This record gives sequence, C-alpha cells and structure tokens, in this order.
Amino acid sequence: MEWEQQAVIRLSPDFDVTSHAECRRAVLAWLAQQSMEAKMKIGRSAGEHVAVYAYCQTHKDCPRKWRHIFQLTEDGAKEHIVHVNGNHATEPRLVRGTAVAVRRQADALTEANTPMQAMVQLAAQGAEMETWPCTAALVQSRRRAVRKKSASAEFGGGTGLGQWLEHLRKINEDGSVWSTVVREDGCGIVTCQKFADAAAAMIAQARGGDHDYLVGVHDCTYKVFSSDWGLWKFCLCAKKYDREGIPRTTLVQVGLGFVPKEGQEHMLTVLHLMKEWHSSKNNDLSQFLHQVHADESLGGQNALRKAFPKTVFVLDVRHQVSSNMRRAGSKKEVRAMVAANMQFALSALGFSRPLFSLYIDSLLVRLVELGELDLAAYLQKDVVEKVTVEGKEMWTSACCCFISLLGTSVKFQSHEANPGMTSTTISQSLEASWHHMKKLLPGNVAKMPATDALNHILKATEAWDCAKGSALKLKLGGISSRLVSGEAIFTERVKVLDDHQMRLPCARLLWQSCPGNTKSFEFDIGEVGDVRQAFVLPVTNASMVVDDDVACCMVSLLRLCDSSVQKHLEKSPGMWHEEAGRLSLTKVKEILANVCVVTLVAGPEEVLDRLRCSCLYFAKTSRCSHMAFAAFLLGHHNDYFQDLIDFTRKDAPKQPPSACVKLTRKKYSRAAIPSAAAWKRMATICAEASEKYNKRRKTDKGEAQAAMETTPTKQELAAGKNKDPRALSLETIRDKLGAKDFHSNFSGMHLCIKHAVTVQEAKEHGLGKMILGLKHKTTSAPTKALANQLLQAWVVETRASASSAKSSS
Repeated sequence: MEWEQQAVIRLSPDFDVTSHAECRRAVLAWLAQQSMEAKMKIGRSAGEHVAVYAYCQTHKDCPRKWRHIFQLTEDGAKEHIVHVNGNHATEPRLVRGTAVAVRRQADALTEANTPMQAMVQLAAQGAEMETWPCTAALVQSRRRAVRKKSASAEFGGGTGLGQWLEHLRKINEDGSVWSTVVREDGCGIVTCQKFADAAAAMIAQARGGDHDYLVGVHDCTYKVFSSDWGLWKFCLCAKKYDREGIPRTTLVQVGLGFVPKEGQEHMLTVLHLMKEWHSSKNNDLSQFLHQVHADESLGGQNALRKAFPKTVFVLDVRHQVSSNMRRAGSKKEVRAMVAANMQFALSALGFSRPLFSLYIDSLLVRLVELGELDLAAYLQKDVVEKVTVEGKEMWTSACCCFISLLGTSVKFQSHEANPGMTSTTISQSLEASWHHMKKLLPGNVAKMPATDALNHILKATEAWDCAKGSALKLKLGGISSRLVSGEAIFTERVKVLDDHQMRLPCARLLWQSCPGNTKSFEFDIGEVGDVRQAFVLPVTNASMVVDDDVACCMVSLLRLCDSSVQKHLEKSPGMWHEEAGRLSLTKVKEILANVCVVTLVAGPEEVLDRLRCSCLYFAKTSRCSHMAFAAFLLGHHNDYFQDLIDFTRKDAPKQPPSACVKLTRKKYSRAAIPSAAAWKRMATICAEASEKYNKRRKTDKGEAQAAMETTPTKQELAAGKNKDPRALSLETIRDKLGAKDFHSNFSGMHLCIKHAVTVQEAKEHGLGKMILGLKHKTTSAPTKALANQLLQAWVVETRASASSAKSSS
C-alpha cells in the first residue's frame, strides 16, 4: 500500500525540526491523542527535516504504521505532516497477559488514584462493567505509578538553570584542573590543560610524520544526564600499540561539553567554543583536520559542515547498516541482504574505488531484478552518490574510507584514509569509550541532579583519560613501525566484523606451505600506480595452492578501472551474470574471503610502511599476517623474524630459516590480461574453498548459519514462483531431515506436524524412511519421541484409509 496523508499540524516557531528528542515528544503526544501505542524509529532523509516512523503496538502483528515528517516550508513555517499506511489488525497485543489498550486505560485511571478509587470513578461516570479493566490490571498499573513517583522523590528533582550556571562558576573558582566556558543558556564546554597538550602533540605528529592531517570523531550521549541534556565529546584518532603489540585505534580526547538538545544551533555552539579555546592555546584544528566521523544526526552533520567547512564528513558504517535494516516498504529478507552487502562493500572494498563502484552498480541491478525499485532509489538518493574521479564517474558513499593499494599518499580532505582509520573502526572506538566511561559512573547517574552527575563525569574522565597526569607523549615521525607480536602472527582466530570471526593463518603456517601458496609479481615504475611488487596469498587456508590463473586474476583487480580488464571480466561466466549485465556479488565475497593481494609501493619509508593488503583485517588494524609474511619474504630485518618459528609452535624446528624462500618472481605485463577461463577457474576454486569453510562453520558449536550471506539467483526465484507452495514446504522438510545437524532434523520433524504431512506425501518424498533412520540413529530422547509420534500417526492414518477402502468395496 502507498502512504496516505492523514494530518498536517502547524508547529510553534521555536520548535527545532532537526532535534530527534523534540520530534519524538511530538510523535508521543500525537499518539496519546489517538490512544495508540507505537514503536518509534528515526529515519533518514536527504532534506533538512527529520522522519519518524511509528509502528502500531496496540494490535498483534499489526501492519499499521505512520510516518511523521518535521520540516520547514518555503515561507519559513514549521510543519508536522502525518502519513499512514496499512490497516489495523483485529487481534489485540498482549503484554504479560493483558491487552495494551487495557494497560493504557488502567495507567490513566491509577496515575493519581488507588484501584478502588478508580473503580468508584468508573461507576460514577456510568461506564459499563464490560469496559472496566480487571482488578489485576489496575493493581499492577498502580504499583508502576507508585514506583515511578518514589524513584523520582528519592533522587530529587532536576537542576534549575541558575543552579547549573552557579555550579559551573564554582568549578572555575575552585582552582581544580577543570575550567568551563559556558553561555547564559547553560550550553558550554569543560576544558583542562591535558586537552590542549593532547591536541598540540597530535598536531606536532601531523607536521613531522608521514601525513599532515588529523582525523576527528564526535558524538553526543543522552544516557547520562536527565531530561534532554546530552554529554558531548570530541576526540582525535591515532594508531597506537597496546601491551601485546597490536595496533589499536586510540582516541585522544580534546573536547567535552554539554548541550540541551542535539540541534544544529547548540552543536555549533560547542564546536565554536572548542575551536576558540584551542586557538587560544595555539592549536589550529581546522588547518589539519582531514575527516570527522559521526553518526547520522542531521543537527550534528550541519553543525560540523559549518564549523569545519573544508573537512570531509564521514558517517559511521554501523549507523548506515541499521538505517538500511529500518527501511520501510521492503521485505525483511531483502533489507537484510542489502544491509549485509552494504556492510561488506563499505568495510571490505575500500582498497579499490573502481571495484567498490562496480559492486554498488551490481547491487542496484540486483534490486531491480527483485522488483525493489523503491529500495534501489533510496540507496541512490540517500546512501551512495556518483562523483567524478580521474575523468570517470564512480559511486562513493559518506561511510566509505578508501585505502589505496597503489600508493601511500592520501589526498587531503577526501574520502581516502590510512589503514586502520576507517569508518568501521573509529566510531566503534568512540562507542567503546562511552561504554568504559559509563562503567565508571554510578548506576543511578541518569536520575541524579545535573550538578552531581557532572561531578561524577569529571571524575570518570580523569580516571579514563588521566586528566591530572602529564601531557600526552607521541613520537614524532609517525607511530613506530614494527611487526605485530600478537594476534596477527601467532593466533589463527581473529575477530573481524562485529559478530563474525574468521581464521587468519599465522606467519609460520604461511611459511610452511610456501612457495606453493604464494605468487610474486614485479612492476615497472608507474606501470600500476606506485606498485613495485605484489604477492598473492591465501587469506584463511594457509595451504591453499595459488596457481598462475588465480594470481593473474587477483593482480588484475588492481587495474579494474582499466576497460580492458573489465571487458574480459564481463566475458567470464564465473564472475559476470551476462543476462543481467552485472558482477556476481557472491563470487566477489568468495574471492576476497580466500585470496588477497599484498603490494609493495615505492618510497623512502621502511618496508612495513610501504606494504598494503586487500584483506579486511588489514583495513581495520593496519597490520595483518599476510603483510608480515610478505615483509619476511622481502628480507626485512626484525627481531620477531629471528625467532618466528620457535615462538609459534612448540614442536617447530629449532633452527630458524637463514635465508628467504626463493619465489618464482614474474614480470608483470599490462598486455597479459587473464582470459575468461582464468576468471572462471579462480571463481570455481574460491567457491570450493568457501563451501568447505561454510560446512566447517555449520558444524561448529554456536554457529547457526554460514559465514557468507547469499541471495537466490534469478533462475531460482523464477523456479520458486512456478512451484506449488505445498511442494516447496515438503522440499524444505526433506532438506532439513537430510541435514547432518540435530537442530535441522528436529526442525524438519516439527514442520511435518505443523503442515500435517500425509502418508502419501511422506511416501512420495521419502520422509518416512528418513524419520525411521533418525529414530534408530539418534540418542536424543526428544528426537526419538517426536519420531515415534509421527510414525504412529502415519500408521493410524494408513489403517484408517485401508478400513475405509474395505468398507466401500
């Protein structure tokens, strides 16, 4: 169904249409007038307005939903437009056995009255007893109301503006490490000398290091102060090593403030106050700020663009993926497919802008195939955009940070980034810092007066950021370049995505299978960017043989912007869907999950500073075992290599290798474009490797699904539309009964009961024999009981049909 306009409400002039908090309150007030309960989600829009989606929670599985748009009109007025879609369901939704409408009625009656007084009030109003809430519902509602009142009375009321300003003035007069810069409306920042020293150290590092820019991140949380006041934080990002020698995204806090609401005006105020304060300390953040990472708040985005007009705004990948999942009007399976593919493209394809653009093109074509035209239009309008790069139009996104494999230089104030400084890692580091700070705060801090909450926040900041300690010390000339002495070499399991672990081989395992699992290419200067040498290595399976076809195809991915390579790619049935005219999304995932390219670019820096890898772990941490092994093959002298074998396995040979492995180095030729057969062979090899990997993951405990998400092909969708739904259900049952894991078998037998499978259907699909075999093979009592129940029911059905046939004859 299409959206229909239901109401247009004029708003007051002081209403902030970019504030999520004010918009949510307006939607709650409108729902209260309609006597409805709804679940709200903030949507995204390309315009200067906020869209709030509300989904009916009064009825069970109700398709009714509303879209509330808060916008500015051409004449400067502010409007609240309500659109409606779908019809209400008939069955009410129950919460702890009570309908939602009954709970709302009981809450309204017992807010100021006892249950007995509420019933007396209903009788005085002449309400029929059939419409009264039950006594249990009134008692429960009264208990909830009393708990709310006692909790608010225990912690005291809120803090007035005068009391708040007086408390901030006392902080300046007490002579502590903290000082405040506050406006008369209560909006301001908290500063200390540590913030200035940290910013000065980061600027000095940018001036004397291998790149002359800074990357910032800011966010505002409303889970600390009461009401709508939020705690704001601004940090600069760096790559530092932890105690285990693993590079981590490190946040250097340079700003802390408080805003009454996340509107553009208030966010712009704290940003300007922070800039002015740092300028007074001779720290010019605008000169070196390359990117600022933030969430999808419209007020924050607009404030950033005004405070730092030349700085590139980068959206967090996690927020973008969640926005795709909340997209209304599409099936849940399609939204999940789009979210998974967008997360893969934004996280794993940042090493190649042309490949990212081609992948987005293919995803849009795929959505058109599925008939999801609105979702494809949404992606083109709000998620990705076309830009001209070197005379060619390519897709880009506000969430993507491109890490080039062809050179080390990064164009200032662009979407290019250094390894480990992407939108996948920086915003997550800020979320981790919020989590750590909240662990140091009392559990009831949100219910305290704002003055007491601020005192606890400053103490937690001192404990987390060492505000009373010495100034931050950073080495000039860049962060120390050395090998990882922890995960990336010695362990085989590495957490890459939020909920996904992939096994990376340690450098020793790669060395054991070399040179069969490694191919090397040499490049002339300027032939393919600044690349001088490239290594093709397996990503997860260290013993996987990398033949010449696979190596040539992977190296050719570096030149995917070349029309000749894309022309050959379009002729490959393993990589290209000829009918649809698009790249195979599944094959790209399979290839990059099994084979990677490590490039060595030209430059005066050390070897480790000039290595780049196409694997996802390198993009997140700037170090990986493939890069470490490539440095080992290049003869890089490092203490970690001398004892590499001794420290990785106890039963390893005692003598370390005295010389590098002799690889067959090939001269790269631009004329040697891989054939279509080579692309097909590479796709087949990677598909087989992925299938083995997925089967292994399915059998692992705690893994309920395969690592890679796949979508049905066009032929499978067409075949599924022509089949009878009953036949599809029986095929699903047969597949589950034939699986090797207990959960699928049990689910298959449960579906037999749910769909009331007859004896004739069981014979046609061989379900009876499969269930009988599971009964004798399994040792699980529930499985045996369910199998006996099915078999006995079919025996009874067979006897009944036989007796009826005998009586009719």
